[in-house]
Amino acid sequence: MISCAVLLLVGCGRPSPQADMPARTWQFYVANAHEIEPMQKICREWAGSNAPSDTQPAVVTTNCRAAAFAKSQIAMKPKD
Repeated sequence: MISCAVLLLVGCGRPSPQADMPARTWQFYVANAHEIEPMQKICREWAGSNAPSDTQPAVVTTNCRAAAFAKSQIAMKPKD
């Protein structure tokens, strides 16, 4: 009974989303716009996981913010 409660608290044993990645800047994502969506997919996986937010690796937080900012910068860029 106790082990079931523990499994519920840790997400029923599901593995954490991907976190093994290099840290990227928003400039990287502007220059490599094709990398934004794959990074945002990882961001959504972390946001939807049952892992406490304070256990999210710093590289994921950094990359999520950088990708989101780059996407906004690209959207604001005037079209020719």
